[in-house]
Amino acid sequence: MKKLLYITFAAVALFLGSCSDEDFANAYRNPATVEKTNAPKQFAGFLKINFEDVIPSYWNYYTVIRTTSLSYTQAHGFLNSTGRYVPGAAVIDRWNRYYKFVAQYRELERVMASLSPAEQTENRMYTIASTIYLYDHTSKMVDNFGDIPFYDAGKISHTGGNYVDALAKYDNQTELYIAMLDQLKAFSAELNTITLSAKLQVEFKTQDLINKGSVESWKVYCNSLRLKLLNRVSAFPALTARANTEMAEIIAEGKIVDENSENIAFRVYTQDVDLDSAGFFSALEDSFNNLAPKPMIDHMNANNDPRKTWLFEKGAIATDYVGLDPTLNSAVQNALANEGQIAIYNRSVISKNKWLPGTLINAAEVNLILAEYYSRNGNATTANTYFEKAIRQSVEYYVRLGDKADVLTWKPTTEPTIAEINAYIATINFAGATTAADQLELIAFQKYIHYNIMQADESWAEQRRLKLPALVFMEDETSSIRKTPPTRWTYPSTESVYNPDNYNAVKANDNLNTKIFWDVK
Repeated sequence: MKKLLYITFAAVALFLGSCSDEDFANAYRNPATVEKTNAPKQFAGFLKINFEDVIPSYWNYYTVIRTTSLSYTQAHGFLNSTGRYVPGAAVIDRWNRYYKFVAQYRELERVMASLSPAEQTENRMYTIASTIYLYDHTSKMVDNFGDIPFYDAGKISHTGGNYVDALAKYDNQTELYIAMLDQLKAFSAELNTITLSAKLQVEFKTQDLINKGSVESWKVYCNSLRLKLLNRVSAFPALTARANTEMAEIIAEGKIVDENSENIAFRVYTQDVDLDSAGFFSALEDSFNNLAPKPMIDHMNANNDPRKTWLFEKGAIATDYVGLDPTLNSAVQNALANEGQIAIYNRSVISKNKWLPGTLINAAEVNLILAEYYSRNGNATTANTYFEKAIRQSVEYYVRLGDKADVLTWKPTTEPTIAEINAYIATINFAGATTAADQLELIAFQKYIHYNIMQADESWAEQRRLKLPALVFMEDETSSIRKTPPTRWTYPSTESVYNPDNYNAVKANDNLNTKIFWDVK
């Protein structure tokens, strides 16, 4: 068990000012040498340990999602290589990192349990905030794998280091989603009553790497996460009524991410420590990982999408924006990419931007969820209001990403005008979509554009759930395992080796064809 990662009060400088790598090392001590921790230190270390899953990083983008979610969603143009629809070792990396993350949460649970009742009450905010964050990442794991070990996972310190006793069973994915929704609903109510002591206000602001001590922002995060998860299960028969009822309640309360100023993110405040996106340029620019996808580029060209120049650059020798055709063989695709014919993601705004935030949930995402909610409930007028609002926010979001760009070579020199944005919205013409099915197609395509490479996990979940946009993939005729994108990731091979009894209970569903429970279309 790795006990956690100290962060001292003096370490607030890490986030409000500058410091050296040595300072950072002193603030976050080697876990192997730590014998004591406390709730605030454990909370900060828990948030920090999986920052590479949130802030755009080399590890997550190149090692994990380059050959999985990015390709399965056509968030980027990818080469039609052999075995491209079979997740490889990438899933092991995501799995292992998640369970290190869970282990740190369990340690925080242990620390909280050791406190007196009065101290537990005073420090309650650490439990609430850490569990919200845990559930955000746990839902993504369920969305990727289905059943996962959860309730008994990460408890090796609870078993006195006994590895065998710490082996965890797999928990049912539907029941786990329901439990998370139940707890998040309870937290939402509790956060209306939370008052931090003077001492905790100082500590919590220092240790909160996401919302900088704002209880209100944690409330907004909690409700926005609930809204997203409820929407995801809205077509699952046993949860449809609950989804509609609770989404209406959340909307009525109004405590959700509504504007970009309220976005929930793991923000970058300094380049002096490793909490930044400095490694992203290599992850995105190596191995043609930054090629523009044809469906997105074709839409942007046809409709004068004001985001186009902020998200993409023309190919080195191209006279227009061209996306990589997913139906061409890999040799032709490779030649076009090498020649500089294919557009790439904008280097100033995206790949070489060291200040990219680690998005958890943002306004455009939430308002597209609301557009979908109102559309399926027969209120096309209100759906259109949120749809148009989401587009404006998405444009603003990507333009503002360029504000702190260090490399300005490829940054557009003029921002989209209100007239240009209005013209794009008019061209899309949501009001002219007379059926819920037509409206959903438009909503799904805006999700595709807005998520792009920045929120690949969310995009893959939404595309599997909606079966939209209707993207075309070339089948991998050389593969005997999977010829088209899978419906889930398979478990790491290490599970069958080191956790065989528990793995065998779910082995029958461990294939690329088994759907996640909410995938009912």
